Amino acid sequence: MRKDIVAAVVTAFLVAAPAFAGEVSPDGLAAPSSGSAQVELAMTQQTLPANGSLAEHSQPYLRYLYVLSGELKVSNLVTGDEQRVQAGGMAIETPNDWHVAKAMGSEPVVFVTIDQAPEEPKAAAHNG
Repeated sequence: MRKDIVAAVVTAFLVAAPAFAGEVSPDGLAAPSSGSAQVELAMTQQTLPANGSLAEHSQPYLRYLYVLSGELKVSNLVTGDEQRVQAGGMAIETPNDWHVAKAMGSEPVVFVTIDQAPEEPKAAAHNG
């Protein structure tokens, strides 16, 4: 079942990511426009122990956190905004802001990070 959920999330991003750029998400957070640049999606599943947290971090691209189980609090250390997300919900980390994520409650949190990073330029083929 978990694979089905992750597959559905990935499919939704593959279809919606180009259209979503520059629009406002359902929870009111603005998603920065990626312009005409191509983006790559990278996914990683992580588990935080009960009351565990990720170190303060920043990334130069949009990051989504989809919670599979437990409850996660994501705090933007620049704006002071906090997002509390339970299983089936999603938080967004904005580019270039510092964030921290913490497992809330007495159970571990399992979540998937989905990074929407600019596509790396490909080397041109030499036709010589």
